[in-house]
Amino acid sequence: MNGLEFTASIVESLAWPVASIFLVLLLKDEIVKLAPFIKRLKAGPLEAEFERDVRELKESELAPQDAASSRIVDTASKTFLFQLAELHPRSAVLETWVRLEAAARAALLQDKTKGPMASYVSAARLAESLVKAGVIDQSEVTLYHELRRLRNDVAHLIGLEPTQEAVRSYIELASPLQSRLEGKAR
Repeated sequence: MNGLEFTASIVESLAWPVASIFLVLLLKDEIVKLAPFIKRLKAGPLEAEFERDVRELKESELAPQDAASSRIVDTASKTFLFQLAELHPRSAVLETWVRLEAAARAALLQDKTKGPMASYVSAARLAESLVKAGVIDQSEVTLYHELRRLRNDVAHLIGLEPTQEAVRSYIELASPLQSRLEGKAR
């Protein structure tokens, strides 16, 4: 391979990457204008559709339906979470989950049959421990796991920014479960 062939192969190898970069730079303003409308994000094999998943979860039979459970929710806590959702939706989802998990751990500590929890239980196994302790039922386990999955999507998928409406729905789904767990911890 002589110098001319080497140069030709380099130019051939770099043609598409350079053209792609040029195109992105040329259309940068239009891409920025479209960014808020992106609701789907592919990150490797994972596909995040936070808004759709929250809507489906809210419409499912897993969502708390009784008015009594929604009345006992700490309104100051929900108000704070709604305000946080307006400023930073991802943080609101993460904070909602932290509060739910803390309530679940506190309820498990109150299980009178086992005394203090002997060992750490991972968040993935926490719901099953709560069922064994008689704190929650199977539908609440499913809701817990779905809320955890959605939280993981928000926490780990780069570029996923849920809408305020979806985050408000997430908070509405998590709050009655958190209140129920807090009631068991008292």
